[in-house]
Amino acid sequence: MKQLSMGSILHMPWLEYRHTTPDGRVVLRLRTGRGEFERVVARVANPYDFPDPFANRRDYDMAVAYRDDLFDFYEATFKPDDPRLKYLFLLYADGGRSFKLDATGLRAGAEGFDDISESFAYAYAYPADPMPEWARGAVGYQIFPDRFRREGPAEEGLEPWNSDRVSSEFRYGGNLSGIRAAIPYLKDLGVTMIYTTPIFLSDSAHRYNTFDYYQIDPLLGTVADLKALCDELHQNGMRIVLDGVFNHCGLGFAPFVDARDKGEASEHRDWFFFDDTEPCGYRTFGHEAYMPKLNLRDEACAEYFLKVGEYWLRECGIDGWRLDVSPEVWPDFWRQFHAMMKRVNPDSLMVAECWDDSRQWLTQGDRFDSTMHYVLSRNVWKRFCFHAISLPSFDAAINDAAMLYPQRTQDVLWTFLGSHDTERMLTRAGGDVRMLRGASFFQFTFMGAPIIYYGDELAMEGGADPDNRRAMRWDCTEQNPTRAHYRKLADLRAKHPALRTGAFRTWHAGEDGLYAYERIATDERLLCVVNTATQAITAQLPLPAAMASQAAVRDLYGGKTRPVWSGLVEIALEPGEGMILR
Repeated sequence: MKQLSMGSILHMPWLEYRHTTPDGRVVLRLRTGRGEFERVVARVANPYDFPDPFANRRDYDMAVAYRDDLFDFYEATFKPDDPRLKYLFLLYADGGRSFKLDATGLRAGAEGFDDISESFAYAYAYPADPMPEWARGAVGYQIFPDRFRREGPAEEGLEPWNSDRVSSEFRYGGNLSGIRAAIPYLKDLGVTMIYTTPIFLSDSAHRYNTFDYYQIDPLLGTVADLKALCDELHQNGMRIVLDGVFNHCGLGFAPFVDARDKGEASEHRDWFFFDDTEPCGYRTFGHEAYMPKLNLRDEACAEYFLKVGEYWLRECGIDGWRLDVSPEVWPDFWRQFHAMMKRVNPDSLMVAECWDDSRQWLTQGDRFDSTMHYVLSRNVWKRFCFHAISLPSFDAAINDAAMLYPQRTQDVLWTFLGSHDTERMLTRAGGDVRMLRGASFFQFTFMGAPIIYYGDELAMEGGADPDNRRAMRWDCTEQNPTRAHYRKLADLRAKHPALRTGAFRTWHAGEDGLYAYERIATDERLLCVVNTATQAITAQLPLPAAMASQAAVRDLYGGKTRPVWSGLVEIALEPGEGMILR
């Protein structure tokens, strides 16, 4: 008999382990040791069915949804007869062994007396609020405005577009009109949403040290220019998310100037953290004296920034906010901000810049909708750029990432290979464009909303900040094979619901680097295959049952039909090459 690691069994009656979907279905999850149980059942009862609630119980067989190197994560999804329910779990192992897990703990024996008071309680399974439909599986494009595109005459003192001076004191003069002029290019690429780093008045190219939250930097344009950009994006079926920097400001922010100059006499003194133990006399973002930290716990300060957020939603019709350094902001402010956004525009999107596990911010529905999925990114870099982890270890990390959040959250997570804060993917991969294409294949065929960092589709390179903020290479757009690769991936996402919002299930993770995983939607099931290794792979890949019985399968990415023999398909992939089988 298998040795059972009973301490591996875990259920939490909240967060990712128990939640509802927007259509009212309940999702229950349970963690066990990997491969230890033959059957797991969720037993559900209505606590108001007197005198014996379990007489009318429902038993739901659970299936392994995700698996890492240590654990199986079981899942059951069902529509309850009544949203008031209690539940427990029954676990069956080999040798006739059985166990019961309820709110009091784990004990041997799956049958016997069920005390409703000792079961896990789901007092009322209210349906979750739906995510904005446009954000589910969207294809995003991150723009660093100063370096993306410049339309109109260049102002005196700007850097030439081909300059190699990329630090923040040098301005290139990219502007809102330039972004607007690029809409046909972005639409052709398959982009459905753009995200711009800050656009408000500042004295740096990055503009994360904001001076005036109500004034667009004149180098970028005017409020009228932003309105025109938003309108034209919407006319083309695209959305726009702005960067909100509310954790800190710039030295030229009027309330900070007032607080610094007037001291305790200033009405804005409590908007900041003045502290004599700090070298500059106040707390900052990081250790950067030119970015004073804001105190969003102060009611007047919070009210100011709530009005800033509302102003741009109403004035120009932006579709969302990406909020900088979100975990360092007073948490309750984000509840207020979320409520404001959904009141002003229920279809808006609120995105956290959180580099770590974001369950604290995402899974309770009262703060952020999405986050920048650095947990995923770090593992993509480890496998595709450095080959620092084996494919089975990569797959385990991917399954752990998939388990972190409910599916409704996974649909809108921002997945990316690089950003203005990281090395570019191609540089991180040592210039190996095959790994850029392989990683982007995975990015576009995994859950979430893939975000292209401007120029990655052209195979631009760039090291750590500020080298990652080079000017866009508009001279490299034509006949660019990497751009064609991105266009094809975006087109396939647009055509196939399983790629946009389908569930993810690992199918094969070989030591040779061949990775296969299913994307599963209501009416579609696809098998994605990618070579994550640096050498070519030829193999016979067993197919899932639905495909194994077919005479042939179609590779949607390569456009070829491949014969199936005895449930197997011949795989021949170069490094970074992928296929999508249907």
